[in-house]
Amino acid sequence: MLKSSYFICFLFNYFVSGYAERPSVIIVGGGAAGIAAATKLLENSFTNITILEAENRIGGRIHSVKFGDGVVNLGAEYCFGMKGNIVYELAKKYNILEPAVTTLEDNVYYSDGSKLDSLITRDLDALIGEVYLKKYGNNSTIGTSGGDVVIERYNSTILPKYENDSSKIQILREGFRFCDGYVTLYDAVRSWFDVSADSDFEGADEILVWKNIGYRIIIDILIRSYPDPRKKLDIDGKIHLNKSVQKIIWDADQTITVLTADNSSYSSDYVILTQSLGVLKEQKDTLFDPKLPLSKERAIVDSGYGSIGRIVLKFSTKWWRDDEQLFSFFWGDKDWGIINSSDGPTKNGLSWIVQIREMMKLPGISNVWAIWISGDFLSEIETLPDNILKSGIQYVLNKFLGKTHNVTEIRNILKTTWTTNENFRGTSSYLKTGKYKSDDPVQRRLARPVRNSEGKLKLLFAGEATHSTLYTTVQGAIESGYREAERIIKLCNKSEQ
Repeated sequence: MLKSSYFICFLFNYFVSGYAERPSVIIVGGGAAGIAAATKLLENSFTNITILEAENRIGGRIHSVKFGDGVVNLGAEYCFGMKGNIVYELAKKYNILEPAVTTLEDNVYYSDGSKLDSLITRDLDALIGEVYLKKYGNNSTIGTSGGDVVIERYNSTILPKYENDSSKIQILREGFRFCDGYVTLYDAVRSWFDVSADSDFEGADEILVWKNIGYRIIIDILIRSYPDPRKKLDIDGKIHLNKSVQKIIWDADQTITVLTADNSSYSSDYVILTQSLGVLKEQKDTLFDPKLPLSKERAIVDSGYGSIGRIVLKFSTKWWRDDEQLFSFFWGDKDWGIINSSDGPTKNGLSWIVQIREMMKLPGISNVWAIWISGDFLSEIETLPDNILKSGIQYVLNKFLGKTHNVTEIRNILKTTWTTNENFRGTSSYLKTGKYKSDDPVQRRLARPVRNSEGKLKLLFAGEATHSTLYTTVQGAIESGYREAERIIKLCNKSEQ
């Protein structure tokens, strides 16, 4: 009996000391990538982890908030496909996803208040559908922009169909800016000439949305608090909010020191950086001591990062039909360049309102729609007062829909501020024109870890921008977090052998 007690005590001390020897890890950023990395480490007995999140919440660019009688997503909105999608795999058994409305058919309105011909809309929808899935080129257009490819296809496949129909061809000749708007919207770029026509992005044929629940639920699923809070991982005490990282001293000794804006200091064996590419671009010269290797800095510079905007609207009363869930806005030449009375910023004679691309009904919430905005006005739009935003949006809705609908007053609005928020500086990454390399994607270069002067791996990089086939997506972010956590786990397992 005594020998048995000694053996049990030995085992207890062995496992406790084994866990204590697990290296410490700091995760910068509490978004999808950071939380995924943390949960993977916790599940593999890495308990000495610290998550430093600059915002006052976790989730990063997943941001679901209460609005009206439901929940709206100010950040990530869609689950892209089902096959091989970690988000879908995590959520499917809970029946909380449903198909999204993505087609433009019979939903496009001209700026004179008429509905665009359904044949034209169908052709535009087919072309823009490929843009949505980032299917511009076929790996034979390297160095070409998405805008160049769309223009070529527009000229070669759409315009010739209507060359003998004078009424339609005139409108279609005005359609380049309409397609431009959707390229900038789907790729989060300022111009459709910024994004590469070629990429390794794996588009999804079906797009899903969340049923009367916010995207934030995926974070709860990751940390195991949904559907049963009693099974939640021991993670709360490891999350430190309002911790803006200011300096990472990574090659001074065996450990890494991370300093935050509130003068706190943290030390660890490894650091996983998951903050947005926009933040890395802005802080690459000041955040790291010593500076990052030139190859890593070049990867950051070569990677594209942009933004889109969203304004959620609650109307005083319902004015649309039950079967209407999307309105898209096609500006004609005679209305282009209009300066409306709502005031607000202008550039080159254009009002900010021309960058309002479409309006989509949010399912399960009474009288609530969302406006999507893209282009080069985002910083200015994010700082506009609510009354000017309301006035400008109301003007657009009355102009496009006033002849067919009795548009009621916008009661409340909620806008995104991703571009001006110093903790994000945008919404998602994209592949820059001229930067496509099939043998060494820029995302892969961005993901490569950095070793210190002794050759030991110290800095690891995760986030949607580091995934070469699923960049811009939440599933890409989650997979990247798992990837870097598993990298540490494998290193430790190898050293223990």
